[in-house]
Amino acid sequence: MRERRLERHAHGDTLLYEPVRTKILLKRRAGRHWLLRVQAHTDYEPGQFFQVTRLGFGEAPISIASYSDKHIDLLINPVGTVTEEIVRMKPGEHLLLRGPFGYGYPMHYFFNNNILLIGGGCGVAPLKGVMEYIAQHRKHYKHVACFFGYRTPEETLFKQEMRHWEREGTFSFVYAYSDVDDGFTGNKGYVTTYLEQSGIAPQQTIALLCGPPGMMTAAVASLEKLGFKDDQIFVSNERHMKCATGMCGHCMIEEKYTCHDGPVFRWDQIKNKKG
Repeated sequence: MRERRLERHAHGDTLLYEPVRTKILLKRRAGRHWLLRVQAHTDYEPGQFFQVTRLGFGEAPISIASYSDKHIDLLINPVGTVTEEIVRMKPGEHLLLRGPFGYGYPMHYFFNNNILLIGGGCGVAPLKGVMEYIAQHRKHYKHVACFFGYRTPEETLFKQEMRHWEREGTFSFVYAYSDVDDGFTGNKGYVTTYLEQSGIAPQQTIALLCGPPGMMTAAVASLEKLGFKDDQIFVSNERHMKCATGMCGHCMIEEKYTCHDGPVFRWDQIKNKKG
């Protein structure tokens, strides 16, 4: 597979990509969202994203929820005109993709460590790409624990894949649900409560986070209580991205661009920045 590059942008290593026409292979519900699987046309890393276009309606930045050289899984939340039109498409139709963009999770850097994945809502999508990467390189990682939070059980993403990994013993899972009635028998409340109760030791452990800003702030606070240092925490910063090249400034955090310098940052790189 080859990346189709047009030119280098003034920011240095930011790449502008020619849109590539790619076929939708599969479409299915995933919680309140839709998962579209499309043909892979280039390599990509967990935590990166694509600009996805439906002709006549525009483009939107979409997280990658897979790690494969044959396909790309895109989790679509239909919250605007572009994404609503994308999820109306059917297998066999074609989208345009630009990318991948940004810096993802540096998975080689985490070799020989325990991995702690903390996700909330649709933020679990990029972490699924991380999980597929780890599953394909399992000998390089120690224990992998997953703490995922949702509002309701119906919103749980990728149930089939998670059950398979749990049965195989590849990962361990803790789920928590914040909007359930009194009769619910599972974990109630916020996933950070169960993270703190777990007593996970920070030694030789790297924490990877993705989710709503409030959840990630709470998760970082919980990790600090457990003794994690800033350089053991990596966050995928969700901000309103538009151009994906750092030109428009929509996603700036002071001097950093989420689309160009992120979306994945080590916590000490952005903890004191405003934007």
